[in-house]
Amino acid sequence: MKGILKSHNLALFLIVVVGFLFRWYNFEKGFSFAHDQDLYSWIAKDIVINHHQRLVGQITSVAGVFIGSFYYYLMSFFYWVFKMNPMSAMIPLTIIGLAEIVSVYWVARRHFDNKTAIVWSFIQACSVGIAMFDRWSVPTQPTILWSIWFLASILELYKGNIKFLAVYAFLIGFVWQLHIALLPLLPIPLLAYLLNKGRLSNLLNLKNIKVLLVSGIILGATISPLVIFELKYNFSQVRSILVANKNDLGGPTGFKKMDKVLDASSREIQQRLLWGWEIKAVTWYWIVIVLMLVIVSVKKWIERPLILYLLIWVGIIMAAQFWSKRIVSEYYFTNILPVILMLVSVFLAKTFSRKLLYVLGLIYLTINIRWLYSKSDIDQSYYYRIRAVEYIKQDVEKNHYPCVAVNYIAEPGFGVGFRYLFWYKSVNLVKPGTPGVVVYNIAIPWQVSAKENPAVFGRFGILLPKTVLKPISKEDCNRPDYRLDPMLGYTE
Repeated sequence: MKGILKSHNLALFLIVVVGFLFRWYNFEKGFSFAHDQDLYSWIAKDIVINHHQRLVGQITSVAGVFIGSFYYYLMSFFYWVFKMNPMSAMIPLTIIGLAEIVSVYWVARRHFDNKTAIVWSFIQACSVGIAMFDRWSVPTQPTILWSIWFLASILELYKGNIKFLAVYAFLIGFVWQLHIALLPLLPIPLLAYLLNKGRLSNLLNLKNIKVLLVSGIILGATISPLVIFELKYNFSQVRSILVANKNDLGGPTGFKKMDKVLDASSREIQQRLLWGWEIKAVTWYWIVIVLMLVIVSVKKWIERPLILYLLIWVGIIMAAQFWSKRIVSEYYFTNILPVILMLVSVFLAKTFSRKLLYVLGLIYLTINIRWLYSKSDIDQSYYYRIRAVEYIKQDVEKNHYPCVAVNYIAEPGFGVGFRYLFWYKSVNLVKPGTPGVVVYNIAIPWQVSAKENPAVFGRFGILLPKTVLKPISKEDCNRPDYRLDPMLGYTE
């Protein structure tokens, strides 16, 4: 063994270990648990405890459009295995994150070289921004993994590997399970295959009938939940999307909109690659990327027709956000990350020697370790929420309250992320104002009630009831008119 770069398996193993540590270190304190996490936990409870089967998950920001149910069933399985513990989410999240690392290594080594594979997978593993995204447990979290394999589909079909149609078919059918914003990208791999002489006739060749048949079956299976739902509800989501595209939300237009798109996409790149180094002039990232692209193209380190397809990918996403009437957010640009990372990795691997890459890698790893240590403790994380709930539970049990109410002293939209945790800790909640029910106040942030000396857990301050009421009966606690309203986005 002459070095890590010459020992492929050992190099990948060490990189995966680094990726694992970055995703598990201080997980509980860095695990964001707000409305989306509360909601999917509640849906998992509905699936596991109430045995309700679902074709769809929560409603999206587009009225009448739902996300698929895959992520909810994935979480439901681990909730079931670990007795409904929300921390069980760290297992599928970590599996997805490590799958990203292995996937980029496989893609880069297959289509470029081992040096590029090491660089790309190393960045994927130890970037705190990517690791924190992998901890962000939401139904769209597998977007990066989907995008990596979508990139692989472009590369494979560009080279004429028709067997990869099966993977491509799976990715098409799975889009609804992640994000409908990915829809405009779907034709790119097929274009990469067909825009070469003789490819169309080869596609229709009888010897490829098995590949086409298998791909069709995979596509039909993965897209079937959407088709069933649309047939059952008279294509309600399709109609909702068409209506949404006509609704003007009053956002910026023209150059201001373009500036917003450039700013949001740049910030997404910054958050994933240099999470702890926030700068105001984020559009400089695009300038650096364009310079890299020019060099890579001139040097022909990536074939120019292939660069065109990658530019189409990025261009479609940018154009879609520019023309969209939805609010532009960094979140919509996550799917371009594999394209950017591939470009950066090829540039670094081709430009610098192995020794210099070792030095740069050590510097990048050290900086990210520092960021991980200093920024992974989030004051609104699961760690602080569950301890606030446990504190309230202790007081409830001490006073033998059959049910209680919780009031949030917070701005609209911040008093979320607690309902499932109260259920998980067996605290029976009813509406505030229910006769005979004591009310616990949660101040967010705790400083708004600092004069009342609350018990503090991270960002949250807990104020115990000042007066002890004669509690209502356990039977009255279950009256339908006392029950909490359904969570926003929750349907049965």
